[in-house]
Amino acid sequence: MRELERIFLAYLDEVEKPIEGLEMNYELDPSSKEEIKKLFTRIDIKPEKKPEIHEGNVYLTFENHIPIYYLIYDQIDEDLYEVLKMSQWVELGNENDLLTKIDDEWFIVETWNNFYLTADQVSRSIFYGKIPEEDFDLIEKFLNGEIKELPKEKRGLTAGEGSYQIKFHRKESEIVRKYKLLPLEELGGLENTIELPPEKEILLELVAGKEKTTAFGENFVLHKDLENNRIELILSEDLQGKKGVITILD
Repeated sequence: MRELERIFLAYLDEVEKPIEGLEMNYELDPSSKEEIKKLFTRIDIKPEKKPEIHEGNVYLTFENHIPIYYLIYDQIDEDLYEVLKMSQWVELGNENDLLTKIDDEWFIVETWNNFYLTADQVSRSIFYGKIPEEDFDLIEKFLNGEIKELPKEKRGLTAGEGSYQIKFHRKESEIVRKYKLLPLEELGGLENTIELPPEKEILLELVAGKEKTTAFGENFVLHKDLENNRIELILSEDLQGKKGVITILD
């Protein structure tokens, strides 16, 4: 078995096998530290007094049995924060994952995997530490487009199609999927979203074809950017500037 495959299977073992009696979506008592370490050998819970919520802070919470580390990236409003998922499975990171260190522990910051938490949810998480300011600056510049890629010494390896890194990314996104729509729930639910028609054939035809570079939907245009290997979605003017959800192949 290849090394990366072995690591990925160990990762799946952590996130897919529930541990009986472990329900921890709430703040943990520091006295439970040793018991938790017996269950998750990769976790080192730090029971220091929590500081105020601030950009660059790192927290740990649990979604049932799954440990979720996250970085405070931005404060959306008084009660809502945009955060980036982090992971100690640094071996599975790719070129869009920033390598960083908290005390003596290595993490990746999944710059592509943002989600949202309320102030109450953050306060009930375990404060874990802060990432170095220079690393937070790199993340901001990368997400703002000031730099096109993360420095080679600060990122994971380039992932090939079908690689274990891509499978890891899919699972990491799935773990926090329900928190990605929190801002819309705060606005009053999904009735406030814009639903694009499920034009599956359009997308599949565009991706598969070599000559066709533009496809038209009822209220959007898809353009295949061959140079940058991506699909651009251009919305009609009456949709631009509105909050909504885009569903791709369900």
